[in-house]
Order: sequence, then C-alpha cells, then structure tokens
Amino acid sequence: MKLFKFAFLILVTQVRHLYMAYQCYRQYGINLPHGSVVNDISAIKIGDGFTLGENCFLFCQDPDAGSSLTIGNRVALNTGVTINADFGGEIDIGDNVIIGPDVVIRAANHIYKEPSVCIRDQGHEPGYIIIEDDVWLGARVIVLPNTKIGKGSIIGAGSVVTRSIPPYSVAVGTPATVIKHR
Repeated sequence: MKLFKFAFLILVTQVRHLYMAYQCYRQYGINLPHGSVVNDISAIKIGDGFTLGENCFLFCQDPDAGSSLTIGNRVALNTGVTINADFGGEIDIGDNVIIGPDVVIRAANHIYKEPSVCIRDQGHEPGYIIIEDDVWLGARVIVLPNTKIGKGSIIGAGSVVTRSIPPYSVAVGTPATVIKHR
C-alpha cells in the first residue's frame, strides 16, 4: 500500500509539472527546459524574448499576500537561477538583464526576532528587489530583499547584494561594494 501511495504522489507531481509547463507555454510561448519550474504563472509577468536555462525556478505563489514577479523584455537566465517572490515579496526585473548561473534572487526573509520561538515558525518578512535595465549579474550572485540595482550595473561573480547599488556601477564582494563606475 505504501508503494502505491508513493507511486501515486510521483505521478501527481509529474502531472502538475506538465500542467505548469503547458500554462507557461500557452501564456508566454516559453518551453520550460529540463528541471525548470514556474509557480504560479498567473502571478508572473514576462516580457518578450525571455530565455532560461535548465534547472531554473521562478516562484510567486502568494499574489493575495502581495507577491509579484515582473520580468522585462530580452531577459536571459543561465542555468540554476532561482527567483523567489513568495511570502508577499516583490521583484521587478527590467529589460536586457543578463543573469548568470546559480544566481539567487529572494524578496522575503525569515523572521527571527523572538528567540523563544523556532525560526521556521515565525513566518517571513516581505521585501522588494528592483533590478533596472541592462544589468549583468555574474555567476552565483545573491540578491537580498530591499535592494535596488541601478541601470547598467555589473555585479561580480559570487557577490552578495545587501544594499542598493547606484546606476552604472561595478560592485563585487560580500557584501557587494562599488569598486568603479562604467
């Protein structure tokens, strides 16, 4: 009986993924590459010329809580990118943005203020992320909530964006610090 339940759960998961892929294709004409997941396509706006690599994850599952994910025209995601606008978070990505492999963009963070309560039971604090036009995020960049990356900026590989970056800046490090202007 346990084997049957396990097999049924796998089947339901596969059917759900196929349905999400169908919805993504129907709404935007995008074929999801191997391993990529889009939840909830009805709460995500995607511009023309959008491309994504394998194993990318786009999450925006709480539109009633204020979650929103907007992706502009000609945005390219390399492999393994995670963009998460759940828990009331808002992410706005401009046009002509290049996002390198294994980048994580997450607009909400765990609440941890009360030490007597488990962190996982304290919920999330929503935030926003704005990535303006013509930005390049290098491999394995992490963009944290309540940040804005200005137009034409470059964020170096492995950097962690914890505060806003002015337009036409090159920023690197943990936390990302502006080292020069373009």
